[in-house]
Amino acid sequence: MALKVYWTPRAKKGYDKIIEYLSKRWTEREVTNFVQETFNFLEQLSIYPELLVKSSKKNIYRGPINKYTIITYRLKPQSGEIQILNIRGSRQKPSGTLT
Repeated sequence: MALKVYWTPRAKKGYDKIIEYLSKRWTEREVTNFVQETFNFLEQLSIYPELLVKSSKKNIYRGPINKYTIITYRLKPQSGEIQILNIRGSRQKPSGTLT
């Protein structure tokens, strides 16, 4: 059974920053590819929620969507949910500024 995926405001903001970055520096094709790649990843994640590496914190997982994007999420098996906590470019500092 696939779990529902929810985004936190922080994750939405991080995703928007990536889209903005790609829009400024790349073509519409790359933006579209990234959006599709993210959608496909989240679809797989909803089916296989333990897809990425579990952190030392309870039910928190972190890892790459691709070699340029890192995602952090919380698995909530009792409620059947995956909560996307953060998403950022791997070339960004954790605060979200570009390097």
